[in-house]
Amino acid sequence: MRITPYRKEDVDFTKPEALERIAGSLDFILNTTNVSLNWNSFLTTLAPQGKLHTVGAVLEPMEIPAFSMIMGEKSVGGSPVGSIALTRKMLEFCVRHDIYPTVEEFKMEDVNKAVKHLEEGKARFRVVLKS
Repeated sequence: MRITPYRKEDVDFTKPEALERIAGSLDFILNTTNVSLNWNSFLTTLAPQGKLHTVGAVLEPMEIPAFSMIMGEKSVGGSPVGSIALTRKMLEFCVRHDIYPTVEEFKMEDVNKAVKHLEEGKARFRVVLKS
């Protein structure tokens, strides 16, 4: 498996044209969100035999077109968040391959600003409070 880390400067995953630009180029997508997305758009970014794996608890059924999976022998899977040992192994893998999350940071004293940011739907990435 090749690892190609994409950073927010490279791809805005909220824009269809950005996803079209990387169509067929990803081997693996790890979804950690808990919101419904345009799953077909993400499937089209996968290379043949690519995998879309979710650990985010999406409350609505995931609308996944069968043809998008069949034509590229792609797969969709999911799992609960792993044990501490498995999480450590995953983090070590990420460090070895220079894969890091994209987050929006707020100072702890700006917690109300962070909550408002979330409530207004402005958060593009994980919101993190730093002490």
